[in-house]
Amino acid sequence: MTTRSTADSVHEAVQAQFGSTAAAYSTSAGHGDQTALRTLVALAAPRPTDTVLDIATGAGHTALAFAPHVAKVVAYDLTEAMLAETAKNAAQRGLTNVVTRQGPAEKLPFADAEFDIVSVRLASHHFADNAAAVREMARVTKPGGKVVVVDNYSSEDGSLDAQLHNIEKLRDASHVRAHRLSSWRKFLEAAGLKIQREVTDHYSESPRGMDFDSWVRRSKTPPERVAELRRLFTTASPDLRDLLSIQQDGEAIWFRLPQVTFIAQR
Repeated sequence: MTTRSTADSVHEAVQAQFGSTAAAYSTSAGHGDQTALRTLVALAAPRPTDTVLDIATGAGHTALAFAPHVAKVVAYDLTEAMLAETAKNAAQRGLTNVVTRQGPAEKLPFADAEFDIVSVRLASHHFADNAAAVREMARVTKPGGKVVVVDNYSSEDGSLDAQLHNIEKLRDASHVRAHRLSSWRKFLEAAGLKIQREVTDHYSESPRGMDFDSWVRRSKTPPERVAELRRLFTTASPDLRDLLSIQQDGEAIWFRLPQVTFIAQR
């Protein structure tokens, strides 16, 4: 159980981190991957009459991907600067059915059964209390509606889980936890959701993978932490190299993060 003071601390860290880096997420190749977004929308199978809630919307990539296919999208985020990016990006695309709301994932300011589809993409690892966030997602979804989750996931192996967690925290202090697949299934099922699809793949930003230097630059990781991260990547065990698909080319480091997509029905 996450205490109020702990949750407030996490929320403050997230706002500090993403308030200063919001613009970088508008141009992030991975977050804005149009092929991945089209695939996700197809899996969710929205109807023209649907109302969608996109939680932790960031720069709005997922909200804007749903917008042409539904009646209305509420883009929801903890950070004001991210919502400003979303509004700007929606206006640039001429999307008039996207509105923004601000607040935490763990306490949604919406009525029970208000939305046909509730989505969260590449953000749950920043939530102070993911179980509470999933319960809230289920609460505001209509019976028969869908909860759509995309996020990085960790290894079931304790040692690899700890190593990945250390890497993520070094890179971004606002990171909370990349959950194991077994944990995700429990979160969804405990919230009364029935898992319809579970698809595992990798988060990447190019055919070659994610560029280490771009990854730490986007999060404004301090130089001493970048140096430690570089050491961890270059000295990684075979198991960690396999988990992250680490490749080296001279000074360049390329890798991928394990990613899961869940489509669950209320």
